[in-house]
Amino acid sequence: MKEINKIGEEYVEANIIESLSDLLLALALWKDGYTRNSVGKAFSAVKALLSAFVVTNEDKLVNLAKDDQEKKWIKEC
Repeated sequence: MKEINKIGEEYVEANIIESLSDLLLALALWKDGYTRNSVGKAFSAVKALLSAFVVTNEDKLVNLAKDDQEKKWIKEC
């Protein structure tokens, strides 16, 4: 079984690669005039990048929580 930190690192790496891939595809679609499709891909890229940031900074987010209930919610997500 893999260590949890290693799994987190692989998840972050995969999300960054996904984000870059979606962003490149969004730019290509935009250039070809497919604006609606490019916006969807751009949103997907931002979502993947934001997910990587959240996993990377989970401890900081937990420290910002107002109470134990919020801390528990952040850790479960």
